[in-house]
Amino acid sequence: MKDATDNYYQKIKDDFLIEDQSLLRYGSIEDGGYFLKPETIANSSLLFSGGISSNLEFEYDLFRFNDTLQIIMVDPTVSGPKLILKGLARFFFKKPDKIRYLFNALIFNFLIRQARCKHLKLWLNKPQKILELAKDRLKPNDTILLKFDIEGGEYDFLDEITSNLNRFSALVFEFHDLHKHNKTVHEFINSCQSQFDLVYLGINPSGGFDGENRPKCIEITLERKVN
Repeated sequence: MKDATDNYYQKIKDDFLIEDQSLLRYGSIEDGGYFLKPETIANSSLLFSGGISSNLEFEYDLFRFNDTLQIIMVDPTVSGPKLILKGLARFFFKKPDKIRYLFNALIFNFLIRQARCKHLKLWLNKPQKILELAKDRLKPNDTILLKFDIEGGEYDFLDEITSNLNRFSALVFEFHDLHKHNKTVHEFINSCQSQFDLVYLGINPSGGFDGENRPKCIEITLERKVN
């Protein structure tokens, strides 16, 4: 008989999850949307968004919700013309989600023209540093709302995050390859417990499942503890 701890997803849930009814989902209904407290968005100074691909609905929602929020989007795979061409190609070849794809292409081209938005064409991995990339948009007491969906590169930044927890208002992650890194994820959440609560934990089915039907990709939200 397998021990209950063999279900690493359930262990994270049992050890850390504190459900919060005040959360709202921002961005896409499916992959690309994330849960946060509205007041967290309102009180954040900067959204550091690692990984955007062709879905900007989360960034656009936060841009409209907080009209002073600075936004840094980091992804080397996208550009304005490229997204427009891909969107038009989906129309031509009658591929699914063509309206949504073109809508997101227009969002990206809108956001990168706004003074409070910046797009960095960089691969997020070592030796890059979140605080270094964001320093020209941050004042000493500003807080960062961090969103990472970088296909496994998120593990390179966990030490920097846990060493600078006071700089973050909330942490939103897609953790990939959980079947390989579940102990690291568990340790990371535990290291954040002094200042943050795990308020959302969900399965992203697009990441697949292992041989024991455990998810390989999860979404989490860590919100700052209420004093």
